[in-house]
Amino acid sequence: MKTYKFYLMIAVMMMATVAAKAQTSETSFGLKAGLNYASLPSNLSAITDKKGKIGYNLGAFARIGTSLYFQPELNYVTFKSSYNYAAQTYTPKFHQLNLPLMVGYKLINTDALNFRISAGPDLNYTLNKAVGPAGFDYKKLNVGGVINAGVDIGNLTLDARYSRGFTKINKQLQEKTNLFNLSVGLKVF
Repeated sequence: MKTYKFYLMIAVMMMATVAAKAQTSETSFGLKAGLNYASLPSNLSAITDKKGKIGYNLGAFARIGTSLYFQPELNYVTFKSSYNYAAQTYTPKFHQLNLPLMVGYKLINTDALNFRISAGPDLNYTLNKAVGPAGFDYKKLNVGGVINAGVDIGNLTLDARYSRGFTKINKQLQEKTNLFNLSVGLKVF
């Protein structure tokens, strides 16, 4: 629990710093949608035939700053995975609220075209109860990290992202999350 408090404190400090600079910086807001590919890798040898599945995401983002920027997002994310454990197949499905808090840099920064990279902490809260083996519960709150590469063409944004869970989403099964995401967005103002 101390780890969550530490990440939350860092996120609040980052947002406060960026908010103070926002008065002199460029700020834009947008909507996004995309596809995910998720897997739940595990070190447990009793888990076999692991397969990732396709999901989707919908969300909103803010970008605060010019060349160096802060980009918080709030996304609704769905994904599922499949694996065998104790001679049974399980396909847990997840519906999550996702809060990445990224700091980025625009490698190319023009009015018509931007190439961006960013990284930061990634907080996930599971809204549903994912079904797994009896007695093996999936955690509601998970902390991870995200790296992102993107391009802006006018108001259109395209992003490719990798998110990795730092905490075990299922302690008994020793699972963490891997999530690959491709999304398209539109800056609305």
